[in-house]
Amino acid sequence: MSENMVVIVTGANRGIGLAICELILKTNQHVKLYAASRAGADLGLKSAGSGSIKYPQLDVTKDQDIKRLAEEVKNEDGHIDVLINNAGVNTYPEHSPESVKQMLDVNYRGTYNMCKAFIPLLSKTGRIVNMSSVGSQLKIYSQHNAARFRNTQSYEDVEKIVEDYMEAVKTKKELASGFGDKGQGYSVSKACVNAITAVLARENQDLTINACCPGWVDTDMGGIMGKPPKEPIDGAKIPVKLGFGDISGTTGRYWANPGISDKGDGQVMAW
Repeated sequence: MSENMVVIVTGANRGIGLAICELILKTNQHVKLYAASRAGADLGLKSAGSGSIKYPQLDVTKDQDIKRLAEEVKNEDGHIDVLINNAGVNTYPEHSPESVKQMLDVNYRGTYNMCKAFIPLLSKTGRIVNMSSVGSQLKIYSQHNAARFRNTQSYEDVEKIVEDYMEAVKTKKELASGFGDKGQGYSVSKACVNAITAVLARENQDLTINACCPGWVDTDMGGIMGKPPKEPIDGAKIPVKLGFGDISGTTGRYWANPGISDKGDGQVMAW
């Protein structure tokens, strides 16, 4: 059993995920880090103290990958302390039922399935950080759909929103159905992340479970909409704070900076 803090970061191989791993290792001397990616590649990370690093292969859309990692952690460590669900995808400008489903499967369902698999292994002071986006803000939706997101009480509630959105995408009626204009698949997937974060926090009140937006960061994904003003290390600040810092027990909330260019370590924000 590990005497170090046991931490999992998904999508660790590049961009914000890699920066999160680097910042964790720089600021925490005693961490066993599972830096997970689809390829399971050795990222050449170095521990600053007595910790260690493993590079598990993990596709968050594959149940067998999640189950295998959970069994490995259970057998080797018995628990985890921090789970940062960073893995994500944005297929913009492609907008089709297939591309939207991919974003929902990775960004939302992958996050949810990781949470469900590892919540039983979280320590008493365990924390989960789910990566969201400024695009999750509800102002793009009709008042009806915004209220549905805010008032979700269960996984089934979120899935019903997803079902309705997918039907709107297939019939090309997103705007008429109250989901904003076409091309909002990424935003919907991240709004679902925020909603399921709140649900899981209510269901597991002894744990600390939050979502956050890292801001507009210079990564492959962040560069889709132009030249981002922030470096990956800036985007790592909020998730690392939520995983390790003093947040006064706040749970079930969405954290961000007031502006997507701001380089602070975040605060609770309305979404």
